Amino acid sequence: MAIVKPFCALRYDPKITQTPMSAVICPPYDVITPTMQQALYDKSPYNVIRVELGQQNESDTLGNDRYSRAAATLNNWMRDRVIRLDEEQCFYLYEQTFDIASGGASRSRVVTRRGIFGAIKLEPFGTGSVFPHEETFGGPKADRLKLMQACSAMLSPVFGLAPDENNVLAELLKKGGQQQAPNIEIVEENGIINKLWAISNQEWCRAVADELRPRNIYIADGHHRYETACSYRNERRQTDHDPDGKLDRDYNYGLMLCVPMSDSGLYILPTHRLIQAAPSISKETFLNAAAELFEQRLTTENDLLAIAEEEQGSIKFGVIFKDETHMILTARPSVVAAMNKSAPKKSDAWRRLDVSVLQELILKNALKLSEEKVLRKEGISYTPNTKQAITEVTAQDSRYALGFILRPTPINQVVAMQGEKMPQKSTFFYPKLLTGLALMKL
Repeated sequence: MAIVKPFCALRYDPKITQTPMSAVICPPYDVITPTMQQALYDKSPYNVIRVELGQQNESDTLGNDRYSRAAATLNNWMRDRVIRLDEEQCFYLYEQTFDIASGGASRSRVVTRRGIFGAIKLEPFGTGSVFPHEETFGGPKADRLKLMQACSAMLSPVFGLAPDENNVLAELLKKGGQQQAPNIEIVEENGIINKLWAISNQEWCRAVADELRPRNIYIADGHHRYETACSYRNERRQTDHDPDGKLDRDYNYGLMLCVPMSDSGLYILPTHRLIQAAPSISKETFLNAAAELFEQRLTTENDLLAIAEEEQGSIKFGVIFKDETHMILTARPSVVAAMNKSAPKKSDAWRRLDVSVLQELILKNALKLSEEKVLRKEGISYTPNTKQAITEVTAQDSRYALGFILRPTPINQVVAMQGEKMPQKSTFFYPKLLTGLALMKL
């Protein structure tokens, strides 16, 4: 049973910041480069980057570092009412309207994705109704935990998916946005329109919570943030001598955007694999190793771009070589038996995923990349941008020997997994959620 409830968010007061909301929000911390970080600092003295991912100084010491500065900044903003706690508990309806071409698609189609920011009761993976949908790499959990400890707040949301077979939740969210004008509207440089409604209507909030309650929630993005929130909860429970969580404290909950799986705006990009050059990796060796299980044919760059948007048909993926050769590899019938042998403990649904076949039969078998190396991201890089993948492999000074262009994983395949974890980087949900629209004090 997933418990998701309204809460009082910390939100910016534009009367105090005297600047558009676009100047104070930022992307998720894990996509921010040092150049982006400085640009966000320059946008406004109130940009949430100062709390979410503050700059480090050479003179930093324990207790005088990016975390202590983040806490001081957040406390000063609260004192000066730059951000203030909403007086009424709300669900925060979040809507993103975007052209899929802004995510790299070769065609134009405008869609809208809706979800609600709510306070979800934290349950460690495997103990309740919250599940990871794919394996994850070891991540910067220590960094996020230090920030949470310093600020006693959850600053960026986890992105969760809720099954919605009858489209009831999706319709509820659509109606929620029709009740009142949005409180916030931000247009990003790439044209993505972000809208936020703070909805306190008790009848509507109750209907949303009731619709979510019998559902499992699958994390689309933010696995490390969720696990960090669980660790922080455990620390606070220990401090309060409440190991079983009988006290209904704020730290027992985390900030999550819940999006119905039926939402027509759910847009998933593939994550392509780029393989670094090594003495053991050559074009001829790879093609010979793959020939038994995969039909091979030469193709064009346009065909590779098309594969990155194809969701139906036999298992296949594109291959780019450093010498600018482009190929398509299509699974032979013998792949079924090979996958049964390579991953006997996995389900049929898992073994039918393009990314699973690539991982087991290409990366591990044909290229001899061990699972440990893949987990440590040694010799392999990832990108959801198809043109970038092709360019990086074929560049004159490229460090890559070849790259694999994958198809996107359809949402129905995500649903079919029923809690079984996909391989790492199986999905890339586009667009990313903005940080700074609604913060949660713990």
